Amino acid sequence: MNPSKKIFVRPSQLVLIGDQLMIAFGLLSSLFCYFRLLSIDDFPIHTITYRLCVQMIFGIIFWYVFRINKKVIRFFNSKDYLNLIFILFLIHFASVTSGLFFPKKHQLKIDIFFISFLFTSFYIIGSRIIINYLYFYYKKSKVFGEQKRLIIYGAGELGVFLKKSINTHYHNEYKLIAFIDDDKNKIDRYIGGIKVISATKNLEQFIIKEKVTDIIIANKAITASRKSQFLESILALKVKLKEIVSIEALIGNGFNLNKLSSIDINDLMNRTPIELYDEHVSNMVKTKCVLVTGAAGSIGSEIVRKLSEHQANKILCLDFSESALYDLEQELKLKYPSIHYHFILADIRNHQILEEVFNKFSPEFLYHAAAYKHVPMMEQYPWEAVQTNIFGTVNLVQLAIRFNTEKFVFISSDKAVNPTSIMGATKRLSEIIVQGQSSNQNKTSFVVTRFGNVLGSNGSVVPLFKKQIEYGGPVTVTHPEMVRYFMTISEACQLVLEASVMANGGEIYVFDMGKPIKIVDLARNMIKLAGYVPDEQIKIEFVGERPGEKLYEEVFSLNEKLQETHHEKILISKERIRDNYEVEEIILSLKRLENHYDPELFKQTIKKLLPEYKCTKENLVLEKS
Repeated sequence: MNPSKKIFVRPSQLVLIGDQLMIAFGLLSSLFCYFRLLSIDDFPIHTITYRLCVQMIFGIIFWYVFRINKKVIRFFNSKDYLNLIFILFLIHFASVTSGLFFPKKHQLKIDIFFISFLFTSFYIIGSRIIINYLYFYYKKSKVFGEQKRLIIYGAGELGVFLKKSINTHYHNEYKLIAFIDDDKNKIDRYIGGIKVISATKNLEQFIIKEKVTDIIIANKAITASRKSQFLESILALKVKLKEIVSIEALIGNGFNLNKLSSIDINDLMNRTPIELYDEHVSNMVKTKCVLVTGAAGSIGSEIVRKLSEHQANKILCLDFSESALYDLEQELKLKYPSIHYHFILADIRNHQILEEVFNKFSPEFLYHAAAYKHVPMMEQYPWEAVQTNIFGTVNLVQLAIRFNTEKFVFISSDKAVNPTSIMGATKRLSEIIVQGQSSNQNKTSFVVTRFGNVLGSNGSVVPLFKKQIEYGGPVTVTHPEMVRYFMTISEACQLVLEASVMANGGEIYVFDMGKPIKIVDLARNMIKLAGYVPDEQIKIEFVGERPGEKLYEEVFSLNEKLQETHHEKILISKERIRDNYEVEEIILSLKRLENHYDPELFKQTIKKLLPEYKCTKENLVLEKS
């Protein structure tokens, strides 16, 4: 034997040896207790030796069968302890049963094994609790640096699970100060040594006094209005806010506190969310084949999800973005396996491909969401905006009429009202083209939906601000007085689906979206939600208006007449519908620009077709530079 070779004992082996010694000591303790209590003169030494050996043999067998020695003691939970008690019961039951095969002089009474079971359970479970405590006490004593001071909003099941996960994975980094809750029955009680305090009474003073750095919302029962109220009350405090919505996110080694959901800016909307009763939408689409263009985009994908929830008979998802369309396909097939989908990689500019789609599927409803929408980019490349936003729409309109599509819903933008950009102007011209078909005698009902900025959509200001905050700033805002109307993706899609049911043809549906929001206020709130101080920790920079932008957006022009509907938040803009001659003139004028790439030529042509289009010289100078 090599004397330099070290003898290495694995932790699992130490656990096995220690547990078997406690099993033996449990039986000895029960014998001592039993015979002392009953005053028995003869202490059966030989019998005790035999039975100890049998007890330990059964212990080793069951420990290996159930792999008890392989389990990490510091991660033991209540279920593991119950399993351990059950296994100890099996060991003693096996030991009692085996005693029937021993000579009578080596048999022990069943009372002894019952007492042994109690002693052994106490020794083994108690040892694990002590080891657990010592381990975490040692780890706490080794904490270097300042811990983050955490409050959990929600003293229910989700909050308790979160506490356990933090104790397991983040005890060095976070110190849990308190639970907060709205339930009066939980306030002033303790959960695992942590006090539950009121989420409304003197909370701000408590946060300041205890120097709280982080708050995690772990409350599945919280309403949207209560969440908004809570966020408003602590937004001025220097705390970082996160949210967890399911226990699944806490289970397993993949739990990452830094990847919890950030608070959604939607929760701070300055108006009551718009909710529509949509059972009639469900009844309408269940038997329909529906085509959604731009299906992989923010609005298009949400329309597809809503149609899936309403169990549309067949959904055609058409988009030009390969990766985005693939991601949508994987998501929908997993989430809605019973829905018949067809994922079509195609460009709406290509009339021939679109014709093959219509010829094969004959869609009955069409939701047209495909478009170029980035204002500064379209100022540089107006021919691209015309080709996609206008001629792509013309292709779909022509095919919808030819194949007798029942409803054609065009998704427009508030930038189409008194447009100052190429993007807005192409959207307005597309509105005119779509509306113009209502004056013709065809079987298709054409309708336009128009709404403001969609929070969180691709290319919107919210994802941009999030990235800038993650990088430490600065957050760039174009102008301190710039305001926009905002709505959620869900609200936008409700409008689109509702319009497809209500429309008779030729209407423009708009939302009453309340008061517009200053972009700089939105930026400040997002910085605060991330736990930083605006203009101190994260700077806000004003970079000036971009080509084509305007300070104030409008949902409808002053010349438009508004008509109320069955819902107070939905209005119909009634304006003059252009006749077939005017629509054809727009299309022919723009077709003459094919193979031309001078932005100024496009602006001048569009200005002639759309007098309300305000193309400023400043924009032209910015573009050329």
